[in-house]
Amino acid sequence: MIISKKSDNVPIQLSSKKLEALKELSKLEIKLSDGYDYILKEYASPETTLADVRERLSSIKTSISKEIIEERNK
Repeated sequence: MIISKKSDNVPIQLSSKKLEALKELSKLEIKLSDGYDYILKEYASPETTLADVRERLSSIKTSISKEIIEERNK
């Protein structure tokens, strides 16, 4: 069992398949992010529901990845 510092020390049970994948990825010597680096908790709004997010995202006419790339290039 792994204790995650990112989720307020809530125990996370990882499967053997996931542990093996993490082991292989760590050999590549590249940085992988689980989102902790983005400090998302500080921006999260507890009153926002999944339905709210889906409604707002539905207004995007192109792919989200294209929107993100365009925003980064500004």
